Amino acid sequence: MVCILLVEDDVQFNKIVCSYLSESGYNVVGCHSAAEALEQMEKISFDMIISDIMMPKVDGYKLLENVRQLDKNIPFIFMTANAIA
Repeated sequence: MVCILLVEDDVQFNKIVCSYLSESGYNVVGCHSAAEALEQMEKISFDMIISDIMMPKVDGYKLLENVRQLDKNIPFIFMTANAIA
């Protein structure tokens, strides 16, 4: 089964996306911060990471830099509510 790490600081949205992914047949672990995500990566081998960009303290871009130091090949998808006009 594909194991996905979801990093989203909005608690309600995190819960919704985790539920959707779980119902779609994926094993998903939801985290609310980059620090929590990196801790989970030490414990679990993930097949993919989906991350918000705008998060407090450590944003998604910095998280990606840290992830690449641990795993250069893991697929990493950004999601954001930030609209560019």
